[in-house]
Amino acid sequence: MASRTAKTAAALLAFGAALALCAAQSGEAPKPLVRKDLLVFGKGEIAPPVRDIFRPKTAPGPAAVIRPAGPAVKPAMTGEAPAAPPAFDLNISYIGSIKSGGKTIALVLRSGQTLSVREGDEIVPGYKVVGVTAEAIVVEGPTGERKTFPRQGDRP
Repeated sequence: MASRTAKTAAALLAFGAALALCAAQSGEAPKPLVRKDLLVFGKGEIAPPVRDIFRPKTAPGPAAVIRPAGPAVKPAMTGEAPAAPPAFDLNISYIGSIKSGGKTIALVLRSGQTLSVREGDEIVPGYKVVGVTAEAIVVEGPTGERKTFPRQGDRP
């Protein structure tokens, strides 16, 4: 009985192999992953790339159009003088002071950072501290203009 089962299994295996062979011959082969028709064989010169693949494409439009330079245009002279830039452009808050060694050190808040300055120090280039008291700080700007900043926060 065992030989009969073995013969049946062998017959089924041979039949399955024959079916697989017929199916493989009659069906279309899957597309290859590499297109051999695009491969370059030989020592021929390769054309340079059309564009740099690491730079984004530029969209054609009015910004891409290059216009030739025209004649220079001089601004019209009017009787008004141009607006002067602001003379004092420093934004600080005086938050307190500390007395140390007979000198007063001011605590100033600028752009979210606390700075400790004394009389004669520069907060930023061009803006010099000329006076420090417990109640206020006096700062001189680059044009020589002075501005007093009173102490901020709780008052006693």
